[in-house]
Amino acid sequence: MGTAGADLNTRLEDLSLQELGRRVGFYGSVALIALVSFFPVLWMLITSVKLPSEAVQFPVTYVPETVTLENYREAFSQSPLLRFLVNSFIVASGTAIIDVVLGALAGYALSRLDFEFKLHVLLIILLSSMLPFISRLIPLFRLARNTGLLNDYVGLILPYAAFQLPFAVWIMQAYFKELPDSLEEAGLMDGLSRIGVLFRIILPVSAPAMATAAIIVFIYAWNEFLFALTFMTNENMKTITVGIAQYGGEYSFPWGVISAAVVLSIVPLVLFMFFFQRRVVEGLTAGVGKA
Repeated sequence: MGTAGADLNTRLEDLSLQELGRRVGFYGSVALIALVSFFPVLWMLITSVKLPSEAVQFPVTYVPETVTLENYREAFSQSPLLRFLVNSFIVASGTAIIDVVLGALAGYALSRLDFEFKLHVLLIILLSSMLPFISRLIPLFRLARNTGLLNDYVGLILPYAAFQLPFAVWIMQAYFKELPDSLEEAGLMDGLSRIGVLFRIILPVSAPAMATAAIIVFIYAWNEFLFALTFMTNENMKTITVGIAQYGGEYSFPWGVISAAVVLSIVPLVLFMFFFQRRVVEGLTAGVGKA
């Protein structure tokens, strides 16, 4: 008994060490990936509080010798940065609202209704999202010019919404497919129409998917550069990505000022993700644990 007990204790200790090793390896890998992913943001934050001379000196300094907020003041004084932020917020919010509404309607029809060629519609939606954006630039620019939508919020919101709508549809229809049929059956028995069931029952319980689609579409529209550069030539209509690109001169780049503007531009995105991160995780993992 003594030998058997000792062997059992040894095996338990080995298992505990293996489990500890797996945990250390897992959390260490997660920490390393997080550090690598966050380092560009951290470097921008560090550079934004450096003096101009220190921002370009070599070897580089990872801890600023002198901390200054002058770069932030310069970022606002050299261009209408606040206006750029407002423009980006309007465009990104409008894009997200349109895609969530249309994505919910299309996703519900594709997931809960039976009709001919449903699979073909899904494949067409998927294939449409694979076209390179630059291939649509010239036709859309000519269309916007002919309809008077250059330097207009609508001229950016509509293309952005069209580009990201397939993604929103796929997110919503995947989530709707996991909802139990009993929700709709109860609503229909109570006399609701299909639209009534969607708006009064399905959508209220689909907040995670809607938040996921809205935030990812918002981030795309906030970060887009090519169409914003082409469609918005008026100084007061430019978005934050185009506005930041203007800080660089022909022969010099004020890296401290540019870094300060970049840090300010990501603050809204960080706040969005901070307040809605739980909803995003729920939406992205919906149905993962189900058979």
